[in-house]
Amino acid sequence: MRDWDFAGQLARTLRISGFLLAFYCLVLLLQPKNPVVWGFLVGTATGMWNAFFLNKRLQALSRGNLLRAKAQLLAGVFLRLLIIMAVLYFVSRTGFANIYAAAAGIFVVPCIFTFGMAGALLKGSGLAGSLKYKSVTTQDSGVRNRE
Repeated sequence: MRDWDFAGQLARTLRISGFLLAFYCLVLLLQPKNPVVWGFLVGTATGMWNAFFLNKRLQALSRGNLLRAKAQLLAGVFLRLLIIMAVLYFVSRTGFANIYAAAAGIFVVPCIFTFGMAGALLKGSGLAGSLKYKSVTTQDSGVRNRE
């Protein structure tokens, strides 16, 4: 089995999330006062921010010693949670975005990452063969040639 390409998976996740942000911006051109779309936009942008800086921190940790890496990882988790709480607090105090949509938008990026990774694992394990669409014309009809 190949090694896990974390950076490649994260790049795909951020690209898909960027397309979602572009879609949200297009929707906001049509409905600029829609708080749900604003919430998803703010939440998805926050999730992208956290994912990008998680990657940066993991790259920096791979070059350090183990004890210092553990402390820095815990500090990074604390900072990411603090950013999420600050964004949700800001959204709750202002009225331009829906707080539920913002909270859901924060989880869009981890969900894209998780489903993309699950798909890659299924593809690599060979289990995806049973999930592929099979055309009726290519299936064996059950009739065998008699010799």
